[in-house]
Amino acid sequence: MSLTWSGKADRVVAMRWVFALLLLVNIVLLAAMQWPQNKSHDDSMANHAPFHAEKIRLITEDEMPPPAPAPVAQQVCLEWGQFAEQDLARARTALQALKLGEADISVQAARANSWWVYIPPLKTKQEANKKVDELKGLGIQDSFVMQDNNPWRYAVSLGVFSTQEAAERYLAQVREKGVRSAKAAPRSQDGGRSSMFIKASGADIEAELVKLKQDFPATELKAAPCPQ
Repeated sequence: MSLTWSGKADRVVAMRWVFALLLLVNIVLLAAMQWPQNKSHDDSMANHAPFHAEKIRLITEDEMPPPAPAPVAQQVCLEWGQFAEQDLARARTALQALKLGEADISVQAARANSWWVYIPPLKTKQEANKKVDELKGLGIQDSFVMQDNNPWRYAVSLGVFSTQEAAERYLAQVREKGVRSAKAAPRSQDGGRSSMFIKASGADIEAELVKLKQDFPATELKAAPCPQ
């Protein structure tokens, strides 16, 4: 009996030593796993600048910087011209039929930098009309007999352009079609002419003006800055 009891006691002691050893190993492993993280955390915090809470304050509304000014959008009008005096009155009457409402319509003298392509004045209106028919036969539809009571009476206008380059390009085109008498010149030599500037809202206004312009083939319709 004594031997049996002694053997059991030895096994219990051995198991306690094994348990204690395993517990010690676990403690060592746990410490080893945590040590690098703590070191890294300490190093990273050491690199940060010190936090000075006493220097933080809220700024007042008066101390806030002013907002950047919003860009001013440039108003755009439709420029329609150029008109002789009698044609201007007729065009303004036609505009009234469109019922543009609160549209802002102003008239200014024609700008000196406008150019046109034309055939010099013919002797009679019949000759000028015959020339227009000849031009249509060549595929040139936008021609118009000038009937103003000035030195350009019975000239044939082939087009109005905002730049000299555009006028000369079109002149080259009509000459290729055989119109040798055509010329390009500043429109300012045709004195007494005016343009209308129309400022109105509505998507259909430009389309209506394009239709209306067909009754005034010697004019041009384009977007332009509104007059000041």
